[in-house]
Amino acid sequence: MPTAKTGTLTTRTSDTAGVATLEAGHGIIVSDVVDVYWTGGRRYNVNVTAVNVNDVTFSGGTGDILPAQSTALTMMKQKTIDTDFVGNLLVAIGALCAARAHISFYETATLRLAVDLTANELWFWVNGGTAANPLAGASVTHIVASQAGTVEASLKIGALYNSA
Repeated sequence: MPTAKTGTLTTRTSDTAGVATLEAGHGIIVSDVVDVYWTGGRRYNVNVTAVNVNDVTFSGGTGDILPAQSTALTMMKQKTIDTDFVGNLLVAIGALCAARAHISFYETATLRLAVDLTANELWFWVNGGTAANPLAGASVTHIVASQAGTVEASLKIGALYNSA
């Protein structure tokens, strides 16, 4: 995963909107969908509504309410991973990232599962356990992912699939 861009929440308009002043060369543009991370919280599926050099205006998304103004944060444009599988046929699925991260499984435009990953801690589901299949009934078309770290971090997603 590429690095997240560092910055500060310079304006807090509401619990879900504000302006982040990011590092130079951040590469984020209007209409990007980003994930925002700070110590103790995160918002994902956030819409970038304006960019003025290093000031990125954003709103919406899901997750924690924004922290206090002047809080340090990181922001990353979501990366799309093309995939195609039927959730009902999963035998097992798991994900691991070297940094704090977030992954979302989609069926076309519908979010079917959102998972927060703790750095270096495996998230998984295995058929036959006590938990229900988190992707039952879904035909997953793509996964979007981001990470909070300021260095590149490996993200691994694996699935065991019964196609018989």
